[in-house]
Amino acid sequence: MKKAAVLLTAALVLSLAAPSVFAAQIDVTGQVETRFEYKKDSSGEYHLEGLTGIKLSPRMNAGDNVRLGIQLQTQPNDFDDDDNPTRDFAASHGSLSNALTRVWLETKGALWNGGPEVTTTIGDKTLNWNGWVAHMGTRRGITVEGIDLGVANADVFYVWQTGSEDGRPMGMRVSSDMIEGVDLSATAVRRADKFDAALSAGTELNGVRLDGTVAMDSARRYAFKVDAAMEAAENLTLKAGFRQMQAGFAPMYPELDSGYIVPFHSESNASGFNIGVETVHQGFTLAADYDQPTNKAVLSAAKTFDVQGHAIEGKYTATVKAGEDVKHEVQASTSTDLIPYLQGLGVSGKVAVQGSDIDYEVGATYEAPNGINLGAKYNSEDGAVVSAGLKVSF
Repeated sequence: MKKAAVLLTAALVLSLAAPSVFAAQIDVTGQVETRFEYKKDSSGEYHLEGLTGIKLSPRMNAGDNVRLGIQLQTQPNDFDDDDNPTRDFAASHGSLSNALTRVWLETKGALWNGGPEVTTTIGDKTLNWNGWVAHMGTRRGITVEGIDLGVANADVFYVWQTGSEDGRPMGMRVSSDMIEGVDLSATAVRRADKFDAALSAGTELNGVRLDGTVAMDSARRYAFKVDAAMEAAENLTLKAGFRQMQAGFAPMYPELDSGYIVPFHSESNASGFNIGVETVHQGFTLAADYDQPTNKAVLSAAKTFDVQGHAIEGKYTATVKAGEDVKHEVQASTSTDLIPYLQGLGVSGKVAVQGSDIDYEVGATYEAPNGINLGAKYNSEDGAVVSAGLKVSF
């Protein structure tokens, strides 16, 4: 924390003291949160737990024609993947330090006299350009974006290798609407002798929205996905999709979740299809979806009910999967001003039944006028949890 304060103070003083030499714009984003919870621990005993989290990300931009960007982040990051604070409330703040995470130079303008304006970045750049073949995270290199090719727009990158990579990756993405009513895009990545590519197209034909992507890895193994959606009648939408992945398909930089390629399917890399229907009838939103080969069907009905001036959001979901008992889940939530001292009190509840297993949870949340968030819930497995906390994001 002290290092962050010293860094920011020094930068501010420098920018104010010598504006003709160094005029810097400093933005600081971050989050500070403290939460107290009274709940059962692993031994079944109730106790009060205090957790806190601090993360700061100072970002500085300087220069006119050529812009310098610097970004730092506090280490360690005191939040988990769900953005919950993780550090013990009693722990010392002295462990907090800063890490220089990104430095880049950026300029906008033509690369030659009379040429089109492009954005050139030298340094650290986030390159999540395509979930099939170019989800690369933050890399260090050279990026040129906004190249006008007349019939298309293009972006290119060339980055330095990291870790066990056998060469420096380079790539391009192109988008075009040269064919009226058709959106076209393509992304290609090359590293050493490896080459991955993905081509996507989308259009609307006779009221049917069609979207498709085909991707190929360096061994010429392919994967593709096609989705269609149409409004067959008023308040009636039909959806269908088909996907196929050749055995061994392995691009260098896909977006992964638990080992699965996200844009292909979040739960399976196997070929298959999906169908779905959604309609609105007398205020009920009814939906049904089926996916194969995950062999999972999801049926749902949702409606907002007006009960004595309260908007109660209710939903029923049935999940049917081969080899498993049907899972039924009912949930409802609303907010109320009936209690004068607890305006905006939120209440919720849900019950899930699968075979002989019954899980349920009821809860309430409230934000006090002074900004303190209060909550209480009871879960059939975890028992009661009472919480209070303050959070500031900026």
